[in-house]
Amino acid sequence: MNDGIRVLLVDDEEKFVLNLARLLRFRGFEVATALDGYRALEVLGGKSGFDVVVLDVKMPGMDGIATLRRIKKIQPDMAIIMLTGHAALETGIQSIREGAFDYLMKPCDIEDLSEKIREACEVERIRQRPILWPRHLVREITWPSFITLNTMDPLQKALEVFMREVGMPVKESLYILDKEDRFEGTIERRDLLRAAQEKTPDRRLTWEDLIRNPALLPEITLGEIMRPDHPIATDPEENLTNAAQRMIEHNVRCMPVIENDKVKGFIRLQDIFQHVEYETE
Repeated sequence: MNDGIRVLLVDDEEKFVLNLARLLRFRGFEVATALDGYRALEVLGGKSGFDVVVLDVKMPGMDGIATLRRIKKIQPDMAIIMLTGHAALETGIQSIREGAFDYLMKPCDIEDLSEKIREACEVERIRQRPILWPRHLVREITWPSFITLNTMDPLQKALEVFMREVGMPVKESLYILDKEDRFEGTIERRDLLRAAQEKTPDRRLTWEDLIRNPALLPEITLGEIMRPDHPIATDPEENLTNAAQRMIEHNVRCMPVIENDKVKGFIRLQDIFQHVEYETE
């Protein structure tokens, strides 16, 4: 599935980048590496055949944001995934504003990174050559089963839901609903990590730290840290063409499915791509 996807890894930590390259090659990606932003620009200038750049934010000399800007000037359509440390979440958000496809926190899960790389390639393919799927509807790929969260639940409950289960999709956002299953807010993994970091400012925390020790989370409710903004949503009868295009335009990977003001489930952009690929084989 990953054959032919060409990735450039850019990170000044040589041991890290070489190990990451090995893991991605094992999963079928074609991978090249660069140890700083200047070398990355040389590689991209000499060979324009890369599909995705995975770029570390914190590098000496020309940092990741500056490198991102330079790459976007010479190759505006290049898909770039940023890797940011736990203390640089705002930098990750800034990178999205500067044109990055997405960002992940280091150390990232190799399967999460592989999925992001595939998504980036699929999104660019849709942008360059839109595909019409009028007979495919959102209800065909909706995940109707999810644990309901409410504003009074502790942070630990959201952590339990975020922890990956076999056969279930990786979730980036969780929906907080009222007693009538109507939307009230969202919680993202970085929200939990930020809350834990504020509780323990003298220690650098990772997502793996939270999984191993949920007690690192403060004893507060989801309502105290949730994002009240209503996300873009879809309904079961919307066709996948429109749903995919809106998700790409708004740079979201997951979207709630709402019917009669009630959340019925969610869909993921990656599931849309996989569904259509299966149906058209």
